[in-house]
Amino acid sequence: MRLSVFTTSKLLAENHITGIFSERQGGISPAPFDSLNLGLDLGDSDENVQHNLKQLCLGAQLPIPHRSEQVHGTNYLLCAGEGIQHNHQADILITRTAGCAVAVRTADCLPILLIDTQAGVAAAVHAGWRGTVQNIAQVAIQKMQAFGAKAEHILACLGPCIAEPCFEIDIDTGKQLSHSHPQAHLYIRYKNDKAWANIQAINTLQLQSSGLKSTNIESLSLCTSCLPERFFSYRRNGIQAGRQLAIVALPDAL
Repeated sequence: MRLSVFTTSKLLAENHITGIFSERQGGISPAPFDSLNLGLDLGDSDENVQHNLKQLCLGAQLPIPHRSEQVHGTNYLLCAGEGIQHNHQADILITRTAGCAVAVRTADCLPILLIDTQAGVAAAVHAGWRGTVQNIAQVAIQKMQAFGAKAEHILACLGPCIAEPCFEIDIDTGKQLSHSHPQAHLYIRYKNDKAWANIQAINTLQLQSSGLKSTNIESLSLCTSCLPERFFSYRRNGIQAGRQLAIVALPDAL
């Protein structure tokens, strides 16, 4: 049996929380989804995906997480009990239940894991450029606060995503992103009729503006597009790209 490969958040681990970002090695899916594909309805079999998910969670010592239908919006889903694949459309998954895990799928978009252990609230966020334009990071913090979390207590880990040198976009998209935060323009580069954006940095700005301490924010500098041996990338492989999963769980005892 091959071991599933994943990257662990050091910040969360230091606070006795398990937050992981899967990589592409250690599953059973055949090419072009080789091998730890965690995305359904892509052309890989559901059996392969379910096997990969179970092996990943076993290796990370995590419960099976709740997942949703992601649509690049800002809707949230409150999750409890045994993890399942929901039919609900949501790009923010929140749990207040000890021992419960939530997750988002990505293949270039930015996964954000959030947790306030004092309030017992955790969230997984899918932040693509469309979600970033809609200030999804701030929306997620607001939803967590509605369930008792305090911004100054929230820990955040921003996972692997497409990095600025690889994230070429059109001018209009660049302008939309520049309006998502007063300082967002500092992380958008323009040349001729193209732009390049650092969505990890822009979402960090949104989290800081929501009241998170800089010392409570971790960013993993791993580009999904230019590390083909480690990550799936929609920008690189198009419809044949598999999906990673970012998972965070509330501990059984807080």
